[in-house]
Amino acid sequence: MERNDSEILSKVGRNPGFKVPENYFADFAKNMASSLPERDFTPERRTLWQQLRPWVYMAAMFAGIWCTMYVFTSLSGANSSEFNQSIAEAFSNESFVDDFVLTNDFNEYTLVEELYADSVDVEADTIANAE
Repeated sequence: MERNDSEILSKVGRNPGFKVPENYFADFAKNMASSLPERDFTPERRTLWQQLRPWVYMAAMFAGIWCTMYVFTSLSGANSSEFNQSIAEAFSNESFVDDFVLTNDFNEYTLVEELYADSVDVEADTIANAE
């Protein structure tokens, strides 16, 4: 292997073939500045809309987030608060607790039946999902 490497290096040599002119990097900035044309730069005045646009976009984003949160909380919050309130009222009645919880005669069907008798509108699958 070493023999092949030395033969290749002797044939090709170690010169890569690329050369950089003398003082190329030292004079690069000066040469580049002299080759560019002169240009007059005056910043343009921004319109009122261009100044207010980021603030309007940010306000729209927060309004969208607020609307999304309002929709999700109003959909899930109404049923759960009515359900929790009706259950709390049912368990505040001492005779209800004595009849159904303490005597171990407690099942979902009887609970729903008792809640309907007390004019509480709760679906049976809502009670099953709450457990």
